[in-house]
Amino acid sequence: MYLGQTTYRSRLATLRKEMQSASIDYVLIPPGPNFFYLTGMLTESMERLALFIVGNDFQEIVCPDLMKQQVQQETPVDTVTPWSDGENPYSLLKSRITRTGNVAIDGSLPFFHFEKIEEFLKGRTRSADPLLERMRIIKDQDELSRIREAVSRSEKSLESSLSELRDGITEIEFSRYLENSFIENGLSGPAFPSIVSFGPNSAMPHHSPDRTALKSGDTIVIDYGGAFEGYASDSTRTFFWKNVAPEMQPVFEAVKNANETVRREANKKTRYNEMDGIARSVISKSGYGDKFIHRLGHGLGIQVHEPPYLVASNSQTMINNSVFTIEPGIYIPGLGGVRIEDTNFFDGQRCISFNRMSRSLKVL
Repeated sequence: MYLGQTTYRSRLATLRKEMQSASIDYVLIPPGPNFFYLTGMLTESMERLALFIVGNDFQEIVCPDLMKQQVQQETPVDTVTPWSDGENPYSLLKSRITRTGNVAIDGSLPFFHFEKIEEFLKGRTRSADPLLERMRIIKDQDELSRIREAVSRSEKSLESSLSELRDGITEIEFSRYLENSFIENGLSGPAFPSIVSFGPNSAMPHHSPDRTALKSGDTIVIDYGGAFEGYASDSTRTFFWKNVAPEMQPVFEAVKNANETVRREANKKTRYNEMDGIARSVISKSGYGDKFIHRLGHGLGIQVHEPPYLVASNSQTMINNSVFTIEPGIYIPGLGGVRIEDTNFFDGQRCISFNRMSRSLKVL
């Protein structure tokens, strides 16, 4: 169990305030990120129905019998109601929802479960996601500590893995070295499939590692992150193998400048879309505006991608203790790309990076 009683009770109290404001009587949460956030149990949804039910004056986990012992051991929830194969779990759920008010459902609930639930709720359902997003966007000190640890251990993993690079090693081979190092450094594993791209492949932001072999003059982009006690990290560093192509050096400097300018200029009045605009302005002035083809960043925590999003459409002023990436990039098809990404948080006054690994140009 990751949650202490104080954290557990505080989060439930906050959720109930959100429920009251939104005139919601019940919230239904399947296994997944929000389930972990509220119960401390890290597990995924399945074909058997499992739900954390939060009412105005009670909380209960309904789950298949095979999960009962695990739920009792890994969560602070006192009321656990199991059901056996052959029973109808939807009838059991219906018996727990006795009020006639609104029911908010976590959007990650599989549709085949939602169909069965909607049969007896008959249009009383709405999304619980806005309530839970508002809560999760503000990280507490325990969450910040875990993200900091995830970043630190991930950086240590990359630094130790760089010695495995050699002429002829393939992208997929190196990604395996890196992800094995996550385990060696006390992470539970990769928070997402690592992106390793050599040479022209680095011009594709989400390239999947393949059998492309490393050769002299290649740009190397490594987008990586491990998970620590349920929380993710996400960082990117760009290196060069043996020498730097003349065309790539100004690209690198423009991206590095954009990354650092955003963090330096951000303050308590800055909006997330303004951060995106600052980076875009720096890169445009360097002559590569049309080569910055994605948003500046995204929130991070239990999930690798979660609110807030650093994109032109998000006019929200930066929220204290929100965690997000800053990852400007320039991508030139046929030549290569550069991305420099840090995981950051806003402390109420300034933007602070969890990363300690250098952003300076490095030839390996």
